[in-house]
Amino acid sequence: MTMTAPCTPQKPAELPVITTADPSVTFPEGLVGMPTWKRFVLIVEDAEELPVAMLQSLDDPDCTMLVADPKMVEPSYTVRLTAEDRAALALGKDGQPVLYCTLSVSADGWISANLLAPLAINPESRTGRQLILDESAYTTTHTIAQVSTEAD
Repeated sequence: MTMTAPCTPQKPAELPVITTADPSVTFPEGLVGMPTWKRFVLIVEDAEELPVAMLQSLDDPDCTMLVADPKMVEPSYTVRLTAEDRAALALGKDGQPVLYCTLSVSADGWISANLLAPLAINPESRTGRQLILDESAYTTTHTIAQVSTEAD
């Protein structure tokens, strides 16, 4: 297991890389509804080439979220950063964050992505912010697929 997600430009299915000596990502404002969840580690299984990673909270060991590149879910996905977002992420005028959407799996096996509140991370400082996309057609439950819930 690694603490960063691999990235190869030729393979768009892989998650982008965030690399620094300290593997933690800090969300100074916390996450929506959970302001005390501020420190996380991104975990990817090296043996698997999956487009999904886990974001493990360092503040609450019971909190692990599945995350993915939102462009894998919705290829035309775009986010317009406000000046406030850029300042909070310490991004310069041309700096771009790494974006992730959280994934959920319902009891009946449906996988959905939260495209309305993506996680934006400055790959250099590892500072993150959960964005809320006002006036957006995106939803918190963008259906991706259904996983079989029957035993083989």
